Amino acid sequence: MKTLMNLTTRTYDLDRYPYRETLLSCLNEFALDGVELLACDPDPREIVPESCVVGQHMLYYPYWVDFYRGDEAALVREFGSLDVCESVYGGATKRALVERVRADFAKAEALGAEYVVFHVSDAGIGEAISGAFRHSSAEVIDATCDLLGEALSGARYRPLLLLENLWQPGLTLTDPAMTQRLLEGVPYENVGLMLDTGHLFHTNEGIATQEEGLSYIHRMLDCHGALAERIRGVHLHQSITGEHARSIRANPPKLGNTYEERAWQMFEYAFAIDRHQPFTCAGVRNLIQRISPDYLTYELITSDLKQHRSLLSEQIQALNA
Repeated sequence: MKTLMNLTTRTYDLDRYPYRETLLSCLNEFALDGVELLACDPDPREIVPESCVVGQHMLYYPYWVDFYRGDEAALVREFGSLDVCESVYGGATKRALVERVRADFAKAEALGAEYVVFHVSDAGIGEAISGAFRHSSAEVIDATCDLLGEALSGARYRPLLLLENLWQPGLTLTDPAMTQRLLEGVPYENVGLMLDTGHLFHTNEGIATQEEGLSYIHRMLDCHGALAERIRGVHLHQSITGEHARSIRANPPKLGNTYEERAWQMFEYAFAIDRHQPFTCAGVRNLIQRISPDYLTYELITSDLKQHRSLLSEQIQALNA
């Protein structure tokens, strides 16, 4: 099993490392095999060496199925105009999404990544906050299979493709039939699952403690039976925010007039819900031993290097207890 930490090439992430050696020192300090990288911006200082990149998290759009289907009425409702929509996706047709996936695979190949991660989910801004969704998990899964099939057809580079669960329609890892539908529907021979433990927490807003969340994960693994063997990677973290999510639904904010304002509101909401804190209760080590993933990523959200080192230490100590 390779152990990794998450990292993006956003300026606010890379600026915490004054030099490449600072990053390498952090990896060595915690005996990590490398990083799972979200390569969203250039890295002009070359802080992240290719040799450190074990996995690449692909760029993703929280809301994309209507665009892929060409539903202009739905897109105007979400973005305010087709011009704004086109600026978000970088094109006017589903070809823009296909090319984005291909570009991400080309980037992963250039970095030498062993695996790539793709989110299987869809929700507009209003839907995510209200919990009232237009598309079913089956619809999102079928669209995902179609997109990946078109984008990856004929590709020479064939890394391990890990499909990640979220808590909106798509892959939630709460319904074995939907999980099987996805795994059977993606026309790609090297495909598995990326279990995000915190995201699974969010599918049960009654969870009030880490222990309850741990028990819930085991129940979902139990109900998946042999399908759980397809979990090849784990994003390890936790967020206990069900009460907060219910409170927001009961008193939803007034959404902004422009898409930019609404997108910022969604950004704030998502980070308030999905906090990515260390998963430290007794039994976490046994959970990882049960799953026996090929890749374990400590996926934490932190504000600076000092905090990141502190939370990494906390998470690793819990696994070694």
